Amino acid sequence: MVKNHIKISKGLIFLFILLLSIEAVSQTLNFIPIEIKNAIINGTRTTNGYPGVNYWQNKSSYQIEAFVDLKTHSLKGKEQIFYYNNSPDDLSLIVIRTYQDFAIAGKSRDWEITEKDFTKGMVIKSLEIDNQLYDATDNNIVKRTGTNMYIKLNSPIKAHSTAELKIEWEFKIPGENFPRMGAYDSTSMMIAYWYPQISVYDDIDGWDKTDYKGQVEFYNDFNDYNVKIKTNQPNVIVWATGILKNPDEVFTNSFLERYNSSEKNLITRNDLSVMDRITNNPERFEWKFEAFNVPDFVFSLSDHYLWDRNFVELSNGKKVTINVAYKSDSYWYKYVVDIASKVIQYLSNEMPAVEFPYPSMTVFNGEGGMEYPMMVNDGTTESWESTVFLTAHEISHTYFPFYMGINERKYAWMDEGWAVFLPMEFQTRLGRQNPEKSYNSQYDVRQRNVKNYLMYAGTFYDFPLLAVSSVLRAPSYRHNSYSKTALVYDLLEQILGEIKFKSSLQTYINVWNGKHPTPYDFFNIIENSSGKNLSWFWQKCFLEYNVSDLEIKDVTLNNGIIKLKVLNKGGFPLPVYLTIEIDSDKTILVTDTPEVWENNNIKEYLIDLGNMKPVAITLGNPYIPDIDSTNNKYQFNSY
Repeated sequence: MVKNHIKISKGLIFLFILLLSIEAVSQTLNFIPIEIKNAIINGTRTTNGYPGVNYWQNKSSYQIEAFVDLKTHSLKGKEQIFYYNNSPDDLSLIVIRTYQDFAIAGKSRDWEITEKDFTKGMVIKSLEIDNQLYDATDNNIVKRTGTNMYIKLNSPIKAHSTAELKIEWEFKIPGENFPRMGAYDSTSMMIAYWYPQISVYDDIDGWDKTDYKGQVEFYNDFNDYNVKIKTNQPNVIVWATGILKNPDEVFTNSFLERYNSSEKNLITRNDLSVMDRITNNPERFEWKFEAFNVPDFVFSLSDHYLWDRNFVELSNGKKVTINVAYKSDSYWYKYVVDIASKVIQYLSNEMPAVEFPYPSMTVFNGEGGMEYPMMVNDGTTESWESTVFLTAHEISHTYFPFYMGINERKYAWMDEGWAVFLPMEFQTRLGRQNPEKSYNSQYDVRQRNVKNYLMYAGTFYDFPLLAVSSVLRAPSYRHNSYSKTALVYDLLEQILGEIKFKSSLQTYINVWNGKHPTPYDFFNIIENSSGKNLSWFWQKCFLEYNVSDLEIKDVTLNNGIIKLKVLNKGGFPLPVYLTIEIDSDKTILVTDTPEVWENNNIKEYLIDLGNMKPVAITLGNPYIPDIDSTNNKYQFNSY
């Protein structure tokens, strides 16, 4: 009895300490979601931002065979999935994503498609789980709503056990107006959202049941893929996530020599007329790819694209293979292989200065701009600047959401904001280093982002950043996810300083890569790593309706001393940048980081000019957004 009493007491003491730590967090932030509190109590998350001692996550191993019929623009596939339930829960339900159901007429969508792209969705031909057949048309067992398939299991998947699934399916490949994937001509396609995929079951929400409606994107486990792809037309090249395992089977001997060499222009305009010299042409030969510990697998194909290639050697000795597949009339694409190589070096060495995590990156000239693990789908660009911006942005997504396992269905700012912020300096620098290609030699991505932010700042469309992404629609979704968050990361860097900011970001990446961080994990680990209390910053930027609006007030000049106040009318923690013009064509700068607004919304300045005579004071600069610039300047009376 005494021993049992001691055990209970220790448990109560531990729980009491735990609740105190949660309460300490809640005293600094006005809102801590119940899901986060429960995760901390359960030991899967912590208040210092590190994974808890009980942290877990599930994963799958996919073996997929796909046949792309280029005559009918359809895909047939079969897969064997081993699903590893590493959770402490027995699962009586499994959720499988059937993304192509997005194209069924009458589905709820927040991305419009044309009627000609309506299809029957993903047709499930057979479904087997742990050697038991399931009737995918029986609504009492298999329920399909939105883009998810919910299966009531005859026998639960026990905690810490493995389930085996076998699925056969088919669907009509949509056309070029489809979001992020589709057929762009008779043989050129980006195939994504294409296989029945087990949804994420995590410690925060359980099963992710968010429908794919066209706007919100990824949240996947880290899986292994062994994929075989067949087509029914000769000379088609396939590019994909992962590594091509059988180049000796798909390429002719002469082209294989080029492929195995360091040659950069693998397929040129001259080669397009003699494609039979490139690929072997037996009926339906297989392209075999492998990828490990990645959140998704996609592929693209064409029989008339140019193919450029390069190799980037990282400081750790690893090499990254760059592939660029593009239409012959996409003028700026001839520069993409060089841009992609340089952005990977920049990301690895400068910002975030974390080694590029994947062995390859393919840029495919499809439509729009979309990221996937080891691949991006980019449309034809119209200028040098747009080519640099689009290429760098999509490749930057390698870190967020893929390397970091972000749930961008809920927290899109945790990936899109970084993909805007990380390459800003690179994009501006590369644009200015190539004036012969540029239409704007002073192209500045940070200024562009400020302009984008100001389009909706302070309007009804401007929500706190913690608003769940899947419930927002454009323009609110894009405002929050892209420009506003990139601005916030810029402000955070100013508060911490470049060195500490980069170090804290690297800690976050190194700790959470291959896992599933939440916003509060990000908040807590940045604070823990930097040693700085930033609760006021998270509160103002992520939880409150604040806007960027500073004002000069109460300016006086007595005996050569200027006294003035800067009022933060909007509450958003902007830096202070005062430019004082002197009558002798000189200027005096007075600056403060956003930290000046930690405890109040008014800052008073005393500026001793001595014998100098001021002409005017201007508040702000092109990098500091302000929704009302009419109160940002004070003109002194002439002498």
